[in-house]
Amino acid sequence: MSKIAISIHKALQLPVMKKTRLVAGHKGIENNIKWVTIVEVLEDIGRLQYGEFLITTGFGLLENEERMEAFHRLLKSKLLSGIAIYTSFYMKEIPASFIDLADQNDLPLIEIPTDINFSEITKAILEQIVNNQMHLLEQSENIHRELTNLILNDQSLTDVTLRLSQLTAANILIYNEFYDIIYANQKDEFPVNKTNISLNGRQVNISKHLLASLEKEATVNETIEQHIFTIYPIIAKQSCYGWIVMIKLEESWQELDDIAIEQAAPIYAMEFLKQQAIEETHLRIQSNFLDDIFSQNYISERNMIDHGLKLNYDLSLQQAVFHLAFKNSETIDDNLIDRLYHLTEQILVQKKKQHLIQSKLHSIIFLTNVTGETKEDKYKYCISLADDILKNWHYYFPNVELVIGIGTDYNQVDELEKSAREARYAFRLCDLIGTEAQIVHYQDLGMYDLLLKMRRNGIHLTSIYKDHISGLLSETDKEIDLIETLDSYFKNNQSIQKAAAELYIHRHTLRYRLNQIEVKTGLDIKSTEDLMKLKLGIMAYKLVAILDK
Repeated sequence: MSKIAISIHKALQLPVMKKTRLVAGHKGIENNIKWVTIVEVLEDIGRLQYGEFLITTGFGLLENEERMEAFHRLLKSKLLSGIAIYTSFYMKEIPASFIDLADQNDLPLIEIPTDINFSEITKAILEQIVNNQMHLLEQSENIHRELTNLILNDQSLTDVTLRLSQLTAANILIYNEFYDIIYANQKDEFPVNKTNISLNGRQVNISKHLLASLEKEATVNETIEQHIFTIYPIIAKQSCYGWIVMIKLEESWQELDDIAIEQAAPIYAMEFLKQQAIEETHLRIQSNFLDDIFSQNYISERNMIDHGLKLNYDLSLQQAVFHLAFKNSETIDDNLIDRLYHLTEQILVQKKKQHLIQSKLHSIIFLTNVTGETKEDKYKYCISLADDILKNWHYYFPNVELVIGIGTDYNQVDELEKSAREARYAFRLCDLIGTEAQIVHYQDLGMYDLLLKMRRNGIHLTSIYKDHISGLLSETDKEIDLIETLDSYFKNNQSIQKAAAELYIHRHTLRYRLNQIEVKTGLDIKSTEDLMKLKLGIMAYKLVAILDK
């Protein structure tokens, strides 16, 4: 029930209302009076507000058919909390049509005798409303003071959430911007999984209500399964950091609950901003440390291991670098990079993984330890971790394509630069593995590793493919088809049938093209040595095309 307004039932118990009589609308007796309006001549009912209590003499009402019809519509509108009519020489008695419509619409209709003054009724009811408002304001200030003192005394947001739950006698859930519950205090036991809440055996998803409150930047109240969900966004610096969600039985809800949530939101916002500032400082320290590792800018390995331990990271373990970036980075804004950073950090923390992470212009890079007895075990471990990140990303951003490159794992600090380079190559060369590849371990690149090493040693890869497939480099469409044909032939392990199917051509057409390739290159596909030259040439051609781009 509302604590600001006063119900019709309580208003009728005021001394000034002793001589009044409730003639209709008894079922609406608990309607709340939000304000009192006195109107003698009912000419414009459009100005009346929801929850108002109307007092009128009904002057000229019975003599004017249009006014009567408008008043009938008002009785049916569910707009007012109640209506009081003076029975005087303007209206000797309340018409039967008024009484019938008031009963049908549960609208309390009160008869006021002429010996009661208008101002006495208005003053008595408004006094109650104003007193309630003052009391509510006082309670609101107390809530704000109490929650603020918790923070000033170095209490955590867990303590704030507990006290908020106690003050409102409600269940409190605090969501972050990824719809994860980060703080909670539930007085009632009901299963909660992210935004899915089970009440009375019914699954309720509140995500749309979270978004609705964010769009309005205001409180949203939803009644579901005899419970009121009060939702308020936590906003600071024009960014949403999450939501406060209060769940309470409908019968015990009051306006103070809304106010308590609104008072709590800035406190959560300030703490989130403080945490963000600490996090950004920590990220900067980690990023600088990783830059020193990857650029090998250090005096000794022992010195770096000691430095790492100060950051709660053990550099002596087996570890690998992960490189996360978007396939179409030119269309990605900074906000998405921030989201990717927070999501990655959150997953690594949840998995209790020691890690060092840095955010770059178009990518997120992190170093973490890798477990496993064999090379295959460690490979599977890396793929599994990357898959968890990818699945979580797709849950929130299904239309933004993320690619994760993984470097080889090493246990020497001076080899971590190599893992970072390999992770970057794995990301850049993902299309060589397949256009749908979203997780690429450097190990997946196979013979491309050999070509990359040759490139780092100063060998020009263009000379490799020009030596072997120069006859296929003409710019006509037909010649380009021959490169694609040869590439498909190798990708399908020299299977005529599979390669033809992939290229949507007949097997005879494929054989004809392969014959043309032999003619133009002077190499024999049936020769193992020549086949290797063709394969190396195609790989070098594709690799140069990507690296140059």
